Amino acid sequence: MFLVGRLLQILILGIIGGAIPGPILTSVFTEVLNSGFLKSLKVVFRAFFIESLMVLILLLALSQMSIPEIYFHIISFGGVAVLVWIAWQIWRIKEFKNEKVELFSLWKIFLLTVLNGGFWIFWITVSIPMAFELNNHISGGQYIFLIIFEAGWLLATIGLAFIFSRFRPLLERKNLVSATFRIFSVALILMAAKSMLESIKYILK
Repeated sequence: MFLVGRLLQILILGIIGGAIPGPILTSVFTEVLNSGFLKSLKVVFRAFFIESLMVLILLLALSQMSIPEIYFHIISFGGVAVLVWIAWQIWRIKEFKNEKVELFSLWKIFLLTVLNGGFWIFWITVSIPMAFELNNHISGGQYIFLIIFEAGWLLATIGLAFIFSRFRPLLERKNLVSATFRIFSVALILMAAKSMLESIKYILK
């Protein structure tokens, strides 16, 4: 019963992780608006693949060494630059484009994930300890944690993308298109500012 409860807790944590507003979810919503729900799934699965790969590497690395948190705050400055760059691209969108326009390539999703200090800090301070704690109860528990967490993340992200896509016809009105994309652009800028301030605060502490 304890193990079932713990696995359910991990699934819920993954769902919450997928529902928390951040660069990836904003990217997914932007792609929903720009290309529709089905094409936005490319962004979802690219993020799913990259995040799972990065976390797997992190699990393997942390089983061998201890990495100071300040390193991830330093990494996040690169993430700030990437967020601002993508925000500028989104800001300039004036209309929906359902053709060959690809705002979020695999390379951009990779940069958003790897240079997101908050992503690393969340995994190191919250998820990794839970993963290794599960390993104390079941062999290979840290990898089971990863599978269940990412399943929850995928479920939440696809679900939110689908729900958001239902509002696309309303937003297709010409006077709302540019404003909607600019809201997403500002959201990314605010995320970048928040990340930078948190990292500066930690480093100066």
